Amino acid sequence: MHKELLLKAFEKVRMELIQEGIISPSDTRCAQELSAIISKTFSYGERRLRDFYNEARNKAEGDINISQPQVISALAQYLGYEDYRDFLIKRNINEVKIDQEGKRVLNIKNKLTLIVILLFLVGVISFFGYNYFIKQRWMEWQGTHYVEASFDAEKLKTGALKAYKSERLESFEQLDPSCETQFFNDDGSAKVWYVKNKNGTLEFFSSYGLHPKNGKALKPITKYMIEKYICN
Repeated sequence: MHKELLLKAFEKVRMELIQEGIISPSDTRCAQELSAIISKTFSYGERRLRDFYNEARNKAEGDINISQPQVISALAQYLGYEDYRDFLIKRNINEVKIDQEGKRVLNIKNKLTLIVILLFLVGVISFFGYNYFIKQRWMEWQGTHYVEASFDAEKLKTGALKAYKSERLESFEQLDPSCETQFFNDDGSAKVWYVKNKNGTLEFFSSYGLHPKNGKALKPITKYMIEKYICN
């Protein structure tokens, strides 16, 4: 069921980006965000995610196969499940009946379920429309870190204004690392993340995510990158 898992993950991340003020997030932007989330534990590029998404979306029947178990587990956890096995157990699949002509039809139970889901979606959209555009707090990038900002429609349109996230203000900042910088946690995971800008130079940050200006997915630092670009 990798196809269903991936489609649901893209659906969730697209909704979250809309909530942040991005009116119509592209597939590439969604893939970048998912790549950043997965790369917290396993480095995985946005292009591969986008290719799988296009395959899943265009494939009317059959499944897709994501061979890396770390990616599958990360997607399941992003959707709120303990792991992929938990996703398989708890996923809700509509039961289907076959009519006399051999056509598939929803039974009464599933029709009622569909109505409930539609009403729920209307309520969710109404709630987020109120919460994120009237009550929502905002932030913007200022030099090397995020600061809280007032709502500005033009900045929201250009992407400079983002939905307020306390963890971004508290722990996300641009770094100027040296050989003495502690690049890794005790468990070996990255404490420094990087991306190459349009000038070909590297920019370093204190946490995973997307570049605050160009939206590129940040990559976890590696010993190779440290030796080549920082301690050379």
